Amino acid sequence: MPHSPVIMSARYTLQNHPAFGEPLSKEDLYTLVARGSIARGEMCVDEDTGCSHTVGELVSGMRPVTHSRLNRPAYREISPDHDIPDADQEEEIEEEVEEEEEPKKEPKYRYTPSGEVILRHGHPSWLGYTKALFLVLLLLIAAGLLMPIQLEYAIIALLCATSTLIIISIARYSHDYIVTHERVELIWGIIGRSSKEARICDIRSIDVYESGLKGLLGLGTIDFSTAANAGIEVQFKDMRQAHEVKDLVRKLQKGVDPTED
Repeated sequence: MPHSPVIMSARYTLQNHPAFGEPLSKEDLYTLVARGSIARGEMCVDEDTGCSHTVGELVSGMRPVTHSRLNRPAYREISPDHDIPDADQEEEIEEEVEEEEEPKKEPKYRYTPSGEVILRHGHPSWLGYTKALFLVLLLLIAAGLLMPIQLEYAIIALLCATSTLIIISIARYSHDYIVTHERVELIWGIIGRSSKEARICDIRSIDVYESGLKGLLGLGTIDFSTAANAGIEVQFKDMRQAHEVKDLVRKLQKGVDPTED
Protein backbone atom coordinates (compact mmCIF):
# COMPACT_ATOMS: atom_id res chain seq x y z
CA MET A 1 0.00 0.00 0.00
CA PRO A 2 1.61 3.27 -1.09
CA HIS A 3 2.39 5.79 1.64
CA SER A 4 0.77 9.22 1.37
CA PRO A 5 3.33 11.97 0.80
CA VAL A 6 4.26 14.07 3.85
CA ILE A 7 3.50 17.71 3.31
CA MET A 8 6.17 19.91 4.87
CA SER A 9 5.06 23.35 5.94
CA ALA A 10 6.96 26.22 4.44
CA ARG A 11 9.66 27.89 6.51
CA TYR A 12 10.63 31.54 6.29
CA THR A 13 13.69 33.48 7.45
CA LEU A 14 13.31 37.09 8.52
CA GLN A 15 15.68 39.58 6.92
CA ASN A 16 17.40 42.32 8.93
CA HIS A 17 16.03 40.88 12.15
CA PRO A 18 18.91 39.19 14.08
CA ALA A 19 16.70 38.42 17.09
CA PHE A 20 14.95 35.70 15.06
CA GLY A 21 17.65 33.82 13.17
CA GLU A 22 15.97 30.42 12.81
CA PRO A 23 13.41 29.61 10.11
CA LEU A 24 9.83 30.27 11.19
CA SER A 25 6.47 28.92 10.10
CA LYS A 26 3.47 31.05 9.17
CA GLU A 27 1.98 30.32 12.59
CA ASP A 28 5.16 31.63 14.21
CA LEU A 29 5.03 34.77 12.09
CA TYR A 30 1.39 35.31 12.97
CA THR A 31 2.16 34.92 16.70
CA LEU A 32 5.03 37.43 16.53
CA VAL A 33 2.87 39.97 14.67
CA ALA A 34 0.07 39.54 17.21
CA ARG A 35 2.54 40.19 20.02
CA GLY A 36 3.98 43.24 18.31
CA SER A 37 7.46 41.69 18.13
CA ILE A 38 7.66 42.24 14.36
CA ALA A 39 5.81 44.45 11.87
CA ARG A 40 3.78 43.32 8.88
CA GLY A 41 6.18 45.15 6.59
CA GLU A 42 9.15 42.99 7.62
CA MET A 43 10.69 41.07 4.69
CA CYS A 44 11.24 37.32 4.87
CA VAL A 45 12.60 34.69 2.45
CA ASP A 46 10.99 31.34 1.65
CA GLU A 47 13.56 28.66 2.49
CA ASP A 48 12.29 26.36 -0.30
CA THR A 49 11.86 28.75 -3.23
CA GLY A 50 14.11 31.65 -2.22
CA CYS A 51 11.32 34.16 -2.95
CA SER A 52 10.94 37.24 -0.76
CA HIS A 53 7.63 38.15 0.83
CA THR A 54 6.36 40.62 3.38
CA VAL A 55 5.11 39.19 6.64
CA GLY A 56 1.74 40.83 5.99
CA GLU A 57 1.31 38.90 2.74
CA LEU A 58 1.94 35.58 4.47
CA VAL A 59 -0.30 36.07 7.51
CA SER A 60 -3.10 37.91 5.73
CA GLY A 61 -6.43 36.14 6.19
CA MET A 62 -5.09 33.63 8.72
CA ARG A 63 -7.26 32.59 11.65
CA PRO A 64 -6.01 33.27 15.18
CA VAL A 65 -3.29 30.79 16.06
CA THR A 66 -3.90 28.77 19.22
CA HIS A 67 -0.99 26.31 18.91
CA SER A 68 2.43 27.74 18.24
CA ARG A 69 5.84 26.89 19.63
CA LEU A 70 6.15 30.56 20.57
CA ASN A 71 3.09 30.50 22.87
CA ARG A 72 4.49 30.89 26.40
CA PRO A 73 3.63 32.90 29.53
CA ALA A 74 4.09 36.64 29.08
CA TYR A 75 6.69 36.85 31.83
CA ARG A 76 8.96 34.33 30.01
CA GLU A 77 9.52 35.88 26.56
CA ILE A 78 12.11 33.79 24.65
CA SER A 79 13.42 34.44 21.19
CA PRO A 80 13.48 31.63 18.56
CA ASP A 81 17.27 31.36 19.03
CA HIS A 82 16.60 29.49 22.30
CA ASP A 83 15.07 26.11 22.95
CA ILE A 84 11.45 26.03 23.94
CA PRO A 85 11.14 24.73 27.52
CA ASP A 86 8.92 21.74 28.13
CA ALA A 87 6.17 21.52 30.77
CA ASP A 88 8.52 20.44 33.57
CA GLN A 89 10.88 23.30 32.82
CA GLU A 90 7.96 25.73 32.80
CA GLU A 91 6.96 24.56 36.29
CA GLU A 92 10.52 25.06 37.51
CA ILE A 93 10.53 28.56 36.00
CA GLU A 94 7.26 29.43 37.76
CA GLU A 95 8.64 28.14 41.08
CA GLU A 96 11.79 30.27 40.65
CA VAL A 97 9.65 33.36 39.96
CA GLU A 98 7.53 32.70 43.07
CA GLU A 99 10.68 32.28 45.19
CA GLU A 100 12.06 35.57 43.88
CA GLU A 101 8.80 37.35 44.73
CA GLU A 102 8.79 36.07 48.33
CA PRO A 103 10.29 38.65 50.73
CA LYS A 104 13.56 37.64 52.27
CA LYS A 105 13.30 36.94 55.97
CA GLU A 106 15.61 38.89 58.18
CA PRO A 107 17.98 36.79 60.27
CA LYS A 108 16.79 36.21 63.82
CA TYR A 109 20.21 36.73 65.38
CA ARG A 110 23.04 39.17 64.77
CA TYR A 111 26.75 38.47 65.06
CA THR A 112 29.73 40.08 66.74
CA PRO A 113 32.76 41.11 64.62
CA SER A 114 34.41 37.86 65.76
CA GLY A 115 31.47 35.80 64.44
CA GLU A 116 29.71 34.93 67.73
CA VAL A 117 25.91 34.86 67.80
CA ILE A 118 24.49 37.73 69.87
CA LEU A 119 21.84 36.18 72.10
CA ARG A 120 21.06 39.40 73.97
CA HIS A 121 21.94 43.01 73.20
CA GLY A 122 20.71 45.93 75.25
CA HIS A 123 21.34 49.39 76.64
CA PRO A 124 20.50 51.04 79.95
CA SER A 125 16.79 51.79 80.04
CA TRP A 126 15.49 55.34 79.56
CA LEU A 127 13.83 54.97 82.95
CA GLY A 128 17.27 54.58 84.50
CA TYR A 129 17.79 58.33 84.03
CA THR A 130 14.83 59.35 86.20
CA LYS A 131 16.42 62.53 87.59
CA ALA A 132 17.44 63.81 84.17
CA LEU A 133 14.01 62.99 82.72
CA PHE A 134 12.36 64.78 85.62
CA LEU A 135 14.51 67.84 84.83
CA VAL A 136 13.36 67.68 81.20
CA LEU A 137 9.75 67.60 82.36
CA LEU A 138 10.28 70.68 84.57
CA LEU A 139 11.93 72.57 81.71
CA LEU A 140 9.04 71.76 79.36
CA ILE A 141 6.52 72.95 81.95
CA ALA A 142 8.53 76.15 82.45
CA ALA A 143 8.66 76.71 78.68
CA GLY A 144 4.87 76.33 78.46
CA LEU A 145 4.32 78.82 81.27
CA LEU A 146 6.82 81.35 79.90
CA MET A 147 5.52 81.17 76.32
CA PRO A 148 2.80 83.84 76.72
CA ILE A 149 4.91 85.95 79.08
CA GLN A 150 8.49 85.96 77.83
CA LEU A 151 9.14 84.14 74.55
CA GLU A 152 12.94 84.38 74.82
CA TYR A 153 13.01 82.56 78.17
CA ALA A 154 10.60 79.94 76.86
CA ILE A 155 12.93 79.23 73.91
CA ILE A 156 15.89 78.93 76.30
CA ALA A 157 13.97 76.43 78.43
CA LEU A 158 13.09 74.37 75.34
CA LEU A 159 16.72 74.36 74.21
CA CYS A 160 17.81 73.20 77.65
CA ALA A 161 15.23 70.39 77.62
CA THR A 162 16.34 69.30 74.13
CA SER A 163 20.00 69.35 75.13
CA THR A 164 19.26 67.23 78.20
CA LEU A 165 17.46 64.64 76.07
CA ILE A 166 20.39 64.50 73.65
CA ILE A 167 22.81 63.97 76.53
CA ILE A 168 20.63 61.16 77.91
CA SER A 169 20.52 59.50 74.48
CA ILE A 170 24.29 59.70 74.10
CA ALA A 171 24.84 58.31 77.60
CA ARG A 172 22.39 55.47 76.96
CA TYR A 173 23.63 54.37 73.54
CA SER A 174 27.29 54.63 74.56
CA HIS A 175 26.78 51.56 76.80
CA ASP A 176 26.17 48.18 75.18
CA TYR A 177 25.31 44.99 77.05
CA ILE A 178 26.04 41.84 75.03
CA VAL A 179 25.51 38.14 75.78
CA THR A 180 26.84 35.45 73.41
CA HIS A 181 27.43 31.72 73.71
CA GLU A 182 30.97 32.41 74.90
CA ARG A 183 30.87 35.55 77.03
CA VAL A 184 29.06 38.49 78.63
CA GLU A 185 30.51 41.84 77.59
CA LEU A 186 30.12 45.50 78.53
CA ILE A 187 31.20 48.04 75.90
CA TRP A 188 31.20 51.76 76.65
CA GLY A 189 32.50 55.01 75.18
CA ILE A 190 31.67 57.43 72.38
CA ILE A 191 34.83 58.13 70.42
CA GLY A 192 37.12 55.63 72.09
CA ARG A 193 35.28 52.37 72.83
CA SER A 194 36.35 50.33 75.86
CA SER A 195 35.13 46.88 76.82
CA LYS A 196 35.09 44.43 79.70
CA GLU A 197 34.04 40.81 79.45
CA ALA A 198 33.78 37.55 81.34
CA ARG A 199 33.64 34.10 79.82
CA ILE A 200 30.46 32.12 80.49
CA CYS A 201 32.44 29.16 81.78
CA ASP A 202 34.34 31.38 84.27
CA ILE A 203 31.29 33.04 85.86
CA ARG A 204 30.85 31.77 89.42
CA SER A 205 28.07 34.09 90.64
CA ILE A 206 25.34 36.27 89.14
CA ASP A 207 23.70 38.83 91.42
CA VAL A 208 20.58 40.76 90.42
CA TYR A 209 19.46 43.87 92.31
CA GLU A 210 16.04 45.48 91.90
CA SER A 211 15.18 48.12 94.47
CA GLY A 212 13.42 51.44 94.96
CA LEU A 213 11.67 53.27 92.16
CA LYS A 214 13.77 51.57 89.49
CA GLY A 215 12.74 48.19 90.84
CA LEU A 216 9.08 49.20 90.60
CA LEU A 217 9.73 50.23 86.99
CA GLY A 218 11.16 46.77 86.22
CA LEU A 219 14.82 47.77 86.07
CA GLY A 220 17.64 45.80 87.63
CA THR A 221 21.41 45.66 87.91
CA ILE A 222 23.25 42.43 87.11
CA ASP A 223 26.69 41.74 88.59
CA PHE A 224 28.80 38.97 87.04
CA SER A 225 31.69 37.70 89.15
CA THR A 226 34.37 35.18 88.14
CA ALA A 227 36.67 32.88 90.05
CA ALA A 228 39.70 34.91 88.95
CA ASN A 229 38.65 38.10 90.76
CA ALA A 230 37.00 38.64 94.12
CA GLY A 231 35.06 41.69 92.92
CA ILE A 232 32.53 42.33 90.16
CA GLU A 233 33.90 41.54 86.74
CA VAL A 234 31.08 42.84 84.50
CA GLN A 235 28.02 44.90 85.47
CA PHE A 236 24.83 45.49 83.46
CA LYS A 237 23.18 48.53 85.07
CA ASP A 238 19.53 49.63 84.78
CA MET A 239 18.63 46.80 82.43
CA ARG A 240 15.15 45.54 81.71
CA GLN A 241 14.30 41.86 82.29
CA ALA A 242 17.39 41.38 84.41
CA HIS A 243 16.24 38.01 85.75
CA GLU A 244 15.70 36.71 82.21
CA VAL A 245 19.30 37.62 81.36
CA LYS A 246 20.47 35.75 84.47
CA ASP A 247 18.46 32.66 83.47
CA LEU A 248 19.90 32.87 79.94
CA VAL A 249 23.48 32.81 81.27
CA ARG A 250 22.67 29.90 83.59
CA LYS A 251 21.27 27.91 80.65
CA LEU A 252 24.43 28.61 78.67
CA GLN A 253 26.51 27.29 81.57
CA LYS A 254 24.49 24.07 81.45
CA GLY A 255 25.13 23.70 77.71
CA VAL A 256 21.64 24.68 76.53
CA ASP A 257 21.64 26.41 73.13
CA PRO A 258 18.81 29.04 72.95
CA THR A 259 19.14 29.28 69.15
CA GLU A 260 17.75 25.74 68.79
CA ASP A 261 14.40 26.64 70.40
